[in-house]
Amino acid sequence: DASGVGRRNDEGWMRNFEELMEYKEKHGDCLVPRMYEGNRNLGNWVNTQRQVYRNKRKAKTTRMTEERKHMLEEIGFVW
Repeated sequence: DASGVGRRNDEGWMRNFEELMEYKEKHGDCLVPRMYEGNRNLGNWVNTQRQVYRNKRKAKTTRMTEERKHMLEEIGFVW
């Protein structure tokens, strides 16, 4: 069911966001290298957020909500 897919997507996004906050606490920024040895999934996720944001700016349909954008910007995410 579609609502279940959306909920799983939100849960996965929040897990990655929490990992990003942990990274920031440890390293002082949100500049996770794409091939970050400590957590390759996080590096890929950060890269994906930047791609999705660029697509949204080009008026393409994306999963980047204003809420997600705001949450990332609140912790100092660099687009």
